Parts: sequence; C-alpha cells; structure tokens
Amino acid sequence: MWFFARDPVRDFPFELIPEPPEGGPPGPWALHRGRKKATGCPVSIFVYDVKPGAEEQTQVAKAAFKRLKTLRHPNILAYIDGLETEKCLHVVTEAVTPLGIYLKARVEAGGLKELEISWGLHQIVKALSFLVNDCSLIHNNVCMAAVFVDRAGEWKLGGLDYMYSAQGNGGGPPRKGIPELEQYDPRSLADSSGRVVREKCRHVALGLPHLGSLQWAPTSGSSPTQPWEDPQITSTPLL
Repeated sequence: MWFFARDPVRDFPFELIPEPPEGGPPGPWALHRGRKKATGCPVSIFVYDVKPGAEEQTQVAKAAFKRLKTLRHPNILAYIDGLETEKCLHVVTEAVTPLGIYLKARVEAGGLKELEISWGLHQIVKALSFLVNDCSLIHNNVCMAAVFVDRAGEWKLGGLDYMYSAQGNGGGPPRKGIPELEQYDPRSLADSSGRVVREKCRHVALGLPHLGSLQWAPTSGSSPTQPWEDPQITSTPLL
C-alpha cells in the first residue's frame, strides 16, 4: 500500500492569482491577490517563505501571524484564514491595496481629496489608539507599507511584525534589521546604546512623531525622495 503526503498548500481553500506580488511591508512578506477556491471571492494573501538561517525573522513573522489572527478592530487589517508549514506562512485577509499604490492611482486620476486623506488618517490613529490604550501594545512599524485600503476605500493598519508590549514585559521590541524601517524610528526613543527606551510619553508610543509626514506626503504628491516615482514609496514614513 502506498501512502502519499498531502500538500497543505494545495489543500488550502484559498489560492494565489498567478501574477506578480502587489508589494507589502519592507522585509520578507510578499502581498498577492488571491481568491477563495469555492466561490472566487477576492482576498489578499501575505506570503512568507521560510529560509535557512533566518530563524529570528521567521519567529517575527510567526508572531505577526498570531497578532493579526487575534486582534480584531474595524481599522486593523481583517484576518480571514491562515496556513503555517515548514516552508511557508500564508495569511489571508480581506482584499486590500497597499496605501502607496492606492494613493498614486488616485492622484493620477485626479480624484484624491483632502477630506479623504483626513478620514484615512483618523482611521489609522483610531487603530493605534486601540492598540496602545486597550491592548497595551506599541505598533513600532507605522509606515506607508503598513497601511492598506479595502475595496470601500477604508484605511486599515497592518504590518504587525515588530509590535511589542507597552507594559515592559516580554522583552524589548523585535530587531527590525531592515534599514528602510529602522531609519524612521524616532531618535528620541534610543539611549546611548541604541536601545529603545519605553519610558517615554504615550504620544510618542502612539506614533505622533511621524504624523506630519503622513499628512504631508499624500496631499503634496511628492516628498523629499519623490515617493510617487521612487520604488521605495512603500517605506515612506506615515506616523
């Protein structure tokens, strides 16, 4: 008698649409458009490929998987399903578009309004407030690539990889190891050793030092690094 191992990816009820990734947070995650096999309903699928020698990054990705699965809020990316194997992680969410891609399309179409930006900012601040005040968690990764827009135009916060406890338990914040992300950490949060200092004002933990960058970039159509033309648009700081 022959026994054949089942392929968990093949048996997964969601599938990737065969096209290039849409982008995503700087780092190991790739964002793909996907669909539910039974109904064809569109979804987004974040894919992390496990690589040898990247155990620390893999643990960070697994923690982000768990966070997104358990955190429920209207302004946080909505988790639908997930798959974890020895080779990969698949996280299925509501269908979304990276904020950078969405804003660029809106600007090119001439339809981006200040009211829309203000409402989007309000949604992200509500998500951050929920994390800090209700969950005692600091996001620690708010940038253009950590924000997504759903099919109704609502802004959703994602990029939960580097979150840590605001109460000081569970160790310090995960090491990012990605220059595009670390360069936006407020210098006022580091001591002489470069370690993040938690004992700072709650408004800093909430992300207000970067709020001006978020307000300015979408409405101006450009930044000092030309985000609308620069391939690094997805790492432009928001909060």
